[in-house]
Amino acid sequence: MKLADLPTPCLVLDRGVLARNIDRMAQAVGRLGVGLRPHMKTAKSIDVARMVLANPAAPIPGITVSTLAEAEYFSAHGITDILYAVGITPQKLDQVAKLNDAGADVKVITDDLDTARAIAAHP
Repeated sequence: MKLADLPTPCLVLDRGVLARNIDRMAQAVGRLGVGLRPHMKTAKSIDVARMVLANPAAPIPGITVSTLAEAEYFSAHGITDILYAVGITPQKLDQVAKLNDAGADVKVITDDLDTARAIAAHP
């Protein structure tokens, strides 16, 4: 198959370059002693996420996603430590609770006091 024959959008990457970049990133944060939660927005790939999480150079506790559909995908593939990096809205809390009830640990963020209250009150 030729590159021009691939359906779009699709992920095309050089696995060796990816592995080197993951290692370089993990070593850099390891030297700095900071945590890193890689964003899976572009790759949307369980294989890439597993490569990132398996790197021994630095502890990487989990991943970051931009949609709850991404959170569902990664959770269904066994990654449970997930940060939803978009300000949550109260109408999405049921979906987050469902994921967490199924074994995920989805963390949410907000900058709105009323939403924070809704999060705190949500079962």
